[in-house]
Amino acid sequence: MKKKVESLSSVEKALKIIRFLSEHPDGLGPLDISENLGLSVSTASRLLIMLAKQDFVRKSPYGKKYVLGDTIIDIGKLSHKYLGSQLLPIAAHHIDSLCNFVEESAMLEVLAKDNAFIVYRAQGQNVIGVSIKDGTLIPAHVSPGAKAIMAFLSQEIVDDILKVKLPRYTAKTITDREVLKKTFEQIRKDGVAFANGEYNIELNTMGAPIFDRNKKPIAAVVISMPRFRAKYHKQEDLISRLKEASSKISEQVIKYQL
Repeated sequence: MKKKVESLSSVEKALKIIRFLSEHPDGLGPLDISENLGLSVSTASRLLIMLAKQDFVRKSPYGKKYVLGDTIIDIGKLSHKYLGSQLLPIAAHHIDSLCNFVEESAMLEVLAKDNAFIVYRAQGQNVIGVSIKDGTLIPAHVSPGAKAIMAFLSQEIVDDILKVKLPRYTAKTITDREVLKKTFEQIRKDGVAFANGEYNIELNTMGAPIFDRNKKPIAAVVISMPRFRAKYHKQEDLISRLKEASSKISEQVIKYQL
């Protein structure tokens, strides 16, 4: 019996390490973990080695720090895939209809921690289009879908999402957290978010949130197109169709109590 108690204690300590590492994307060493979690350095080192064997953590290429491994990332993807799988039967028809109407790519996205996870994409019929696959992760601060979701989340949750480093991808990327948060006020007012040229300078994107019965944002509908083709569309028409699609999906989500 004593052996089982000790084993459970090790599991609890290992889980605490995983959770603590999730809050420090730049990585931590055994000493950092020891000091913050009240473990001996030898125990922290032993558990990190054990977790690394199963790829729950891995050594950072920069020094002796550890970061979360691919196993944790894969588990995270599965949870978002599960939410997406629940939404997809409801949303796919509306995403396809939106794509056909605007003749541009339309997508269903969910928030995966500090990324937008593309659950489903309907490809526009134009020869030159947007090449993004289902399952792609896009940093939240440059995704219109993630912005549309974050705008309606609590400040605490948003702060947690944006605590990671916000890389600059183009001259239009917003890397200042406070500036980014201020854009959420306009998103809440308009019901639509934009990320034109923020991730790829040649892409214009917009997104609208999907809500559940508790008025909680759970996903977003996104339209994406090459920048040069944006001038051939009336933006107000795109926004109207986008919001119509997200509203219809929200109605279905509420109806089936997802």
